[in-house]
Amino acid sequence: MKQYAITEKTKDISLLDEELCSDELVSIDRKELNETIRLHQGMIFKFKEIAGQFIHTLCDGELVYRLGLTPSHVVGKQLIGFLPEQITKRKHLLYERAWNGEDHVTYEAELNGIHYFAALRPVIRNGEVIEVIGSCMDITDRKKVEKALLESENKYRLIAENMTDLIILFDRQGKCIYASPSHETVLGYPPEYFLSQNTLHLIHPNDTSLIINGFEEVNKTKIPLRVEFRLLHAEHGWKLFDCTATPVLDEDGEVEHIMVVAKDITEKRRAEELLWKSEKLSLVGELAAGVAHEIRNPLTSIKGFIQLFQQGVRNEEYFNVILSEFNRIEDIIKEFLSLAKPQEIQLKSVSIPSLLKEINTLMKPEAYLKNVQIIIDSDVSIPLVMCDANQIKQVLLNLCKNSIEATDGYKRGLLIISAHIEDKNQLCIQVVDNGIGISEERLKRLGEPFYSNKEKGTGLGLMLCFRIIKEHKGTITFESKENLGTTVKIRLPV
Repeated sequence: MKQYAITEKTKDISLLDEELCSDELVSIDRKELNETIRLHQGMIFKFKEIAGQFIHTLCDGELVYRLGLTPSHVVGKQLIGFLPEQITKRKHLLYERAWNGEDHVTYEAELNGIHYFAALRPVIRNGEVIEVIGSCMDITDRKKVEKALLESENKYRLIAENMTDLIILFDRQGKCIYASPSHETVLGYPPEYFLSQNTLHLIHPNDTSLIINGFEEVNKTKIPLRVEFRLLHAEHGWKLFDCTATPVLDEDGEVEHIMVVAKDITEKRRAEELLWKSEKLSLVGELAAGVAHEIRNPLTSIKGFIQLFQQGVRNEEYFNVILSEFNRIEDIIKEFLSLAKPQEIQLKSVSIPSLLKEINTLMKPEAYLKNVQIIIDSDVSIPLVMCDANQIKQVLLNLCKNSIEATDGYKRGLLIISAHIEDKNQLCIQVVDNGIGISEERLKRLGEPFYSNKEKGTGLGLMLCFRIIKEHKGTITFESKENLGTTVKIRLPV
């Protein structure tokens, strides 16, 4: 009996020790759980419905303190106890949904400048909700990024919807994936028109191959391309556009999209044509005085021979001289009238040495009046060049006229026009004078409209020269030193 009593007592002590150890473990687990919750970057909370009110039974985590609260502000209190009334009403509805068993209630909110995302989940036992657990995470940085993206998107949308330039985005296959609203105001077609079908038929037939080849070139070279082409307006015929196609590359450096920005330059080009004609008429008027002087010389000779015929003096050689003088007059008039021809570019095979002789014929009268000597120096082996003779002639006339006007009145002027081949496939025409020259500051701005080296000049003449050479796929450059003269180099593809 005694042994049995000792054994039972030992069992009781063992059970008591086990209970104590279990309580200690539970206490330790709760302590670790509380520390884990407190160190959580977000926030964890619980609430129950007590007497018709939602009372918080737990709240902890780093986010609590960033929101300007502490667990003591929340635990044991309902929403109105620590939140403004306007926020409380909305959250109370969300709490009700979770307490009524809705499995996953989420919402976003903001407090004291901190944005957070919250999720509520009910704890159900025996078919009843006994409490609701909520978890929150800080989304302030994400909200800032979203706000910045939204502002940027709104800004670019505002620009795209109100600008007059056309903006259109293509994929690599040439399919339109975006067209700006300006298409409707500029071309008369809604943006959807470009998204639903191939619109190559809107491009002028003469420009279609240029656009197709240009698109392939951008895809291949990944380099932006600038071209001019014509598009068909819904009501007003063809419009001229200055277009820039820019490749948009993906992460691997491959072309993902091609963005095209096009500007309507129809009216601008018409204005340039009017300025062109005005400048041309001005040039013709100024040349007229010199031409009249040059024509007067052969007319004087012809008049003298006719007077001799009236007096009965007759010599066969006189007829040859008279015919030669008439041919001279005819050449001058023909070259003078050629300036009034239409300026649409017409490429033909042109002999540059012959063209320079014609320039000499036209400029010689004015050069004579200004005491300027003209020297033509061209290589006879220069091949025929594809260009518009009248337009290149107008460029050279403008340059020669400027050189003659720039001569120093105290010394004899010299104007040298030469032509030779560079690099086997490029023609170089040089106009060199010994005039007063151009300062470095003025040299940089040559070619700008209404900026001239002359006191009363408009600068339109040089602007048109630059444009003509550009249309011929060439370049024009100026080299000058004050009081030493100027050299102009025109380079054209042979």
